[in-house]
Amino acid sequence: MNFRSENAASPGHQAFASRRPRVVFLTDIPTPYIIEIMRELSLRVDLLCLFCAERASRGMDWNFDSKLGFRHLVIGGARIKRHADTTDYYVSPRIIWRLLRARPDAIISGGFSIPSFYAYLSAKLTGAKLIIYSDGTPAFEKGLGWPQRVARRVLVPRVPAFIAKSKPAADRFEELGAKGRIFLAPHTTNLAPLLAIGASRQWSDNAELRLLSVGRLIPRKGIRHLIRALAVMRPVRRSVSLTIVGSGPQEAELSALVQSLGVRRIRFAGFVDQHELPAYYAAADVFVFPTLEDPYGIVLLEAAASGLALIASEHAGATLDLVKDGESGLMFDPQDEHALAERIARLADSPRLVREIGLAAHNVARLRTPDRTAEKYVLAIMAAMSGKANPPSRWTRPKRELREELEDARQ
Repeated sequence: MNFRSENAASPGHQAFASRRPRVVFLTDIPTPYIIEIMRELSLRVDLLCLFCAERASRGMDWNFDSKLGFRHLVIGGARIKRHADTTDYYVSPRIIWRLLRARPDAIISGGFSIPSFYAYLSAKLTGAKLIIYSDGTPAFEKGLGWPQRVARRVLVPRVPAFIAKSKPAADRFEELGAKGRIFLAPHTTNLAPLLAIGASRQWSDNAELRLLSVGRLIPRKGIRHLIRALAVMRPVRRSVSLTIVGSGPQEAELSALVQSLGVRRIRFAGFVDQHELPAYYAAADVFVFPTLEDPYGIVLLEAAASGLALIASEHAGATLDLVKDGESGLMFDPQDEHALAERIARLADSPRLVREIGLAAHNVARLRTPDRTAEKYVLAIMAAMSGKANPPSRWTRPKRELREELEDARQ
């Protein structure tokens, strides 16, 4: 996968009467989700997307067209690789050099990362407005170490605006003291093919309830609890099958668990690229998301758009953002395998409930399209540039008070 810089068609946007603002979007790697938002954002601002690397530990083997539809550049350089469940550390000074060369009016940077500190320094030198986006939730960020807490203490008082990718993420920003500077721009992806599936879905009393789960095969995703739940499920009106889409270090262990429990009708489909996923959503009735911990979980939105009935872990940002328990989905604690088994059994016994939940989930997803999200990004950019989202007076707090806060965060 070789990326190159390119110019996309960029019609003027009514929000900016004279000159469209120059915006740099700084993130770690290209993903199918962020690319869709960047395509829409590039139609509204003069956008340059800077990727720290082409691939990383947390990424999958996505196959992107080299023409992404917007100007972009892969920076490369020094980084510290981490395990598959976390973001790598990007420490290359090239990042700040590229930001300085771009001379943007606004910089949007992902999370409270090292690149975000580079972005802050660049903004101070050039007068650009820094905006930080995140999907971190109060629950997901409970276990932060002191360096991560220090990063938030340092940056939050000094950043003009924040973009929350979900309502729980907005709650987290508010906890951090960013009230009045938070803009909600819901996490999304290319939902068009999935919404088409949901709109034409024929819910019926099939002889088999077809479950689907999509995600990396790592412990945090909770697939082992789903397998065990199927093993203890009570007798139901119709048979239940499960397709697991994804790859990862747990694959052999999970396959062995299926064999040891004697659970039938479970298929491991392996990694499936983004353009092939709609076929799997179309072939299922119910989506099960048993994650033990997730800041969001975009697959739940994809499943909702496809009109699947949702059974979703209460420990995911997407669940709290999309699911009203009993209406647009069924919530559960993924470590309570009997509770999960009972929710699956309820849907196996009630095709009508599958239809009602699937339809409600589809209707929620219809409002989460990339163009709507891009418009929210524009609102954050406009507010930061106009000074209408100015930080409070903590910007000018004495250095002694700041040192005391940093010391408290370390303890």
